[in-house]
Amino acid sequence: MAESAHGQLTKRILLALGILFLVFNLFPGVDIWVSTLFYDGVTGSWTANNALFHAYRSSFNVVSIGLAVTCLALWVVSVWRGPVFSVPGPIWGFVPLLYILGPGILVNVVLKNMWGRARPGDVVEFGGDRTFSPAFILSDQCESNCSFVSGEGSGATAFFISVLVLSAYIPHPSLRRWVVGLALVCASLAAFLRVLKGRHFLSDTLGSVLFVSLVAVLLHWLLVGRAGGKQKGATGEL
Repeated sequence: MAESAHGQLTKRILLALGILFLVFNLFPGVDIWVSTLFYDGVTGSWTANNALFHAYRSSFNVVSIGLAVTCLALWVVSVWRGPVFSVPGPIWGFVPLLYILGPGILVNVVLKNMWGRARPGDVVEFGGDRTFSPAFILSDQCESNCSFVSGEGSGATAFFISVLVLSAYIPHPSLRRWVVGLALVCASLAAFLRVLKGRHFLSDTLGSVLFVSLVAVLLHWLLVGRAGGKQKGATGEL
């Protein structure tokens, strides 16, 4: 992927973040309204609070973490033996580094521990005792592991982007499309389950997608783009 393309993607993601900021701060009620769709005020329960969704969440997390760990191992192997399955070492390294820098450090260490935004299930509108605060606005309603942004949304985004990059090395176009499509559906469901469960607002999930996407583009440029790999499939598409 050429450096100019990385730059274009970066600008688009920053623009999307700006739009997200404006929409959810000019109209903060959108978050409440969306969450209301999945909340039963009579029973005080959320749509995704059932065994099926819990099982899916657990299964997806196992697959997602398994992908990162497998790529880490193959990255180590590629240092000594060169490309593994025709995939260059930097591509194998991209996956675990994305998980570490995106969901790991930026989201779970920095954002979720400094933003102070209460989760939907904890605010007054949904039976809690905390005050709702708009996205992107620092609050004091949560001390740690807070709502902004979604940790599992960020992990789902890292999973999809990893599959997208690795899929460039699948020789059959039809199989490649099926793999990417399936990954998109699975990751989207995993991310938005947190909204259906009352653990995150819509803006938390959308924010996690954009923040991790930004990390992915910059990381891909550092590992691959600067090396000048411009041939399709030679360095993985993002």
